[in-house]
Amino acid sequence: MLNIGNLTASQFIQRNMSNQIKEITESTQRLSSGKRVNSASDDPSSIGPISRLNAQVLSLGEAISNGAEGKILTQTADSGLSSINNLLARIRELAIQGGSTTLTTADRNTLQVEIDAYLTEIDSLTKLINFNTIKLLDGSSDNVSFLVGENKDDNISINLVKSDSTALGLSGASGVKEFTSGRVTGFTYNSSNLAASDIKINSQNALAATLTDNLSSGNNTARALVTAINANSNNHGATATGFNKLTSAAKSPLTMSNTFTVNTNVISIQTSLENLVTEINQEAAGVTATLNSDNTITLSNTTGNDIVIGGNAPTDAGFTAGTYLGYLKLANVDGTFVKIEAMTKANGYASNSGNIDDLARFGFNEVDSSTVIRSDLVSTNALTSSHDIKINDVDIGASDSASAAAKAIAINAVSSSTNVTASGNNIVTLDINVGEASSAGSNISINGIAINFSSVTNTTETITAINNVLSLGSDIIASANSDGDVELTSASGADIIITHAGTAGVFIDAHTDATGATISVAGGGSSVTFKGQILLTHTAGDVIKISGDDIGELGFQAQASSSASTPGSIISVSTSSNATSALTSIDTAIDTIANTRAKFGASENTIDHRLSFLLNAKTNSTSRLSKIEDADFALETARLTKAQIMSKAASSMLAQANANGEVFLRLIN
Repeated sequence: MLNIGNLTASQFIQRNMSNQIKEITESTQRLSSGKRVNSASDDPSSIGPISRLNAQVLSLGEAISNGAEGKILTQTADSGLSSINNLLARIRELAIQGGSTTLTTADRNTLQVEIDAYLTEIDSLTKLINFNTIKLLDGSSDNVSFLVGENKDDNISINLVKSDSTALGLSGASGVKEFTSGRVTGFTYNSSNLAASDIKINSQNALAATLTDNLSSGNNTARALVTAINANSNNHGATATGFNKLTSAAKSPLTMSNTFTVNTNVISIQTSLENLVTEINQEAAGVTATLNSDNTITLSNTTGNDIVIGGNAPTDAGFTAGTYLGYLKLANVDGTFVKIEAMTKANGYASNSGNIDDLARFGFNEVDSSTVIRSDLVSTNALTSSHDIKINDVDIGASDSASAAAKAIAINAVSSSTNVTASGNNIVTLDINVGEASSAGSNISINGIAINFSSVTNTTETITAINNVLSLGSDIIASANSDGDVELTSASGADIIITHAGTAGVFIDAHTDATGATISVAGGGSSVTFKGQILLTHTAGDVIKISGDDIGELGFQAQASSSASTPGSIISVSTSSNATSALTSIDTAIDTIANTRAKFGASENTIDHRLSFLLNAKTNSTSRLSKIEDADFALETARLTKAQIMSKAASSMLAQANANGEVFLRLIN
């Protein structure tokens, strides 16, 4: 049957032709882009994996770039350290040269100039060597890290090591080159009160043996202490000298009613200060008298021997009868900075064998290599305007209380004039018996606050019980020290008061103050007040002078004077002995640089291994992405060819189908 209502053949051909055109379009898209999936509709199930793999490949690429930067950093640091190593090798060569005893002073001065120049260059290099503005060797940064991986935890951390001449132990930081004591204290020493190791000079024993001499007043204490210190100079590297001085009150005009004595030598009546000075210098052996511009007279010696004033009328000449012990002066043989301290746990030693009181009898405060001076425990008196206390010749005013914290505030009130800042510190160590916690209950109070220990079973719970209460309005914090004991610390130097309402020794068996001294445990409601210490620091690293009649209120000894403290080389070739001794420090510095280079080298190798893994991971991810996303050119070419052929055939058939209309026209005609 012939009809025109439904051209079935034409429609069929058109539909197939449309399909072939779609096939051609898809194939041409895939062939032109190289991608099998060009839009989400091409393969909806593959869009998720493609997106994730694409992000992974890009992240891995950036991680590889980060790793490359890390390698550049380590190579930069290693290059700088190599230059420093070369300078150290030359310094060692110069020290070897300085070990010869045939060199003149001029020769040694020339060697020293060259050594100092190389040390300065080492310091300059550590400031110059940087990566993207980060200085690598000057100690300003402890470490850097690079994210060498696709995950947040894939960091590689590289430790940066301070490598200047000070860190290498070849130069000294600001410190005290010549430290002068206050007046020494007479004391009877025996085998139990001052061991050779109780006082440390430059971290070594101050004495060669236990001190057992009777050095009470009248026995030339300072001179004897000089001998004891110098007996161990070969180990601690310092030399002690003694001296003494005593200045009279001003007397003008001089009116003497009777004679007086200096070291048992009779000084006759004189009518003028000038004549009195002459008389003393003639009659008093071992003492030099000097007339000062303010009409006072200073008696002095260079031995440290006692100066004894007596006789009938010493006050007429401005002197007060008494035995005046001498002073000590410490200086390192090689010209480096002196460090003197007690052997205590607070100073990094294994035990509290020594005590700051041992130093006080020598007339010294604790002084470290950066001129920080530590006091003994402060007194129980608040400072008042009547106290005679001076720091760098500036009077210190009153304090609000007797605590180290309050006295530090008083010192800081005049810091603009003294250039000295103070900070307080207090530490109390508790030796506890946890098994007695339930018996202690709430009987123990700290600074008036009762603490319930009844349920604690270990040190950690004890610390928590204390901190839960004291943290409210107090800077006293409990923590465990290296021995497992409980420590109470106050960073401000506040007083720490412990009260035990129960039996003494229950739960707290003993406690130790900030100087390492053991203090008896009180009971029955009695309190023990632990005073703090004061640390003084000069804002410019310079010397600190402490003087006045009442400096004991701060826990300090009079500190007469010290030389200016400036950084400088501690490598000396001034003598053959110094030069050969310096080799140990130089070799240690060379080993330190070698170890630091090894660390950077290990970091570079670590990065290399990580990069190798990441490159493989990126290759695998890219390959996987390609299999999912990329077009199969052979398949797509075949499909395109087939679609093109079918499209052309469909066009021809459509033309023939359309030609069938001629039959209808002939019938009509």
